[in-house]
Amino acid sequence: MTVAYLGPEGTFSEQAAQRVAAEGETLLACSDVIDAVRQVESGAADRAVLPIENALQGMVAATLDMLAFDTDLLIQGELDLAVELVLAAPAGTTLADITEVRSHPIPLAGCRRWLAAMLPEADRRGSTSTARAAQEAAERGRGHAAIVNPLAAQRYGLEVLATGVADEDTNATRFVIVADGLVAPSGWDKTSLVVYIEANRPGALLDLLEVFAERDLQLTKIESRPTKAELGEYCFFLDVEGHLADEILADAIAAVKRTQREVKLLGSFPRAGEPSPEVMDRIVSDNAAMREAEAWLAGWRARIPQVRVPHTQH
Repeated sequence: MTVAYLGPEGTFSEQAAQRVAAEGETLLACSDVIDAVRQVESGAADRAVLPIENALQGMVAATLDMLAFDTDLLIQGELDLAVELVLAAPAGTTLADITEVRSHPIPLAGCRRWLAAMLPEADRRGSTSTARAAQEAAERGRGHAAIVNPLAAQRYGLEVLATGVADEDTNATRFVIVADGLVAPSGWDKTSLVVYIEANRPGALLDLLEVFAERDLQLTKIESRPTKAELGEYCFFLDVEGHLADEILADAIAAVKRTQREVKLLGSFPRAGEPSPEVMDRIVSDNAAMREAEAWLAGWRARIPQVRVPHTQH
């Protein structure tokens, strides 16, 4: 079994892949999101771990676009990874020696206040990843540092000079596990969709959202992205609590399919985190109520006479 991830080695994506992989599974570093997905599609990997959302910077557009437009693979799970950032440099370097700090642009932005206070004179340079920044700092030697995760510092032989360098200590990145096919419900699930609304008119988005509101279904995300077909045309990414196997959610998705131009299922999978007992009680109660209503309706429909009414000519 092989797990593909967004490389190079030493990235947060590798940390996420390590958490996903079972003992004995192989990790495969890929050049980008497209490469990771293609490895799964070709059979070179069994699943891919892709970043999809950061608590401070929002959604990862490359992953959203890949799932929506360029693959039929489905999300089979998700995990949240706390973002731990450190300042690391080649052995023997002190804070006073540092003239340049490298990192991916997102961590650089997330450490802006710390850098201004502790290294105000140091140049800041963006890299393609935190792992690449660690490699560059190691190659350039003394005076060069990188803001990276501890794994990258260890992988490239850097010493950690400072911890807790992020301006916010609540940062985290959500990753999705992508593979072929759906997974069974776990009881604590989420379903992801892309919806292309029927027409760009006032109230069109409201009509879509009311499908879920009328059924008391909780939307946990709504994100718009260009359809890439026409300027000013957008599709909507929706995350809704529940699994496709749930009666209420299945009824809602069927209603969306009937009323909207196009719907693409991205997956129905276990959610990250743990549910509260109150939430689980509500899920069980809602499904029971749906089954009771369907049985009641089926009873009445069974009483309809099976006699064809003659068509009247006018």
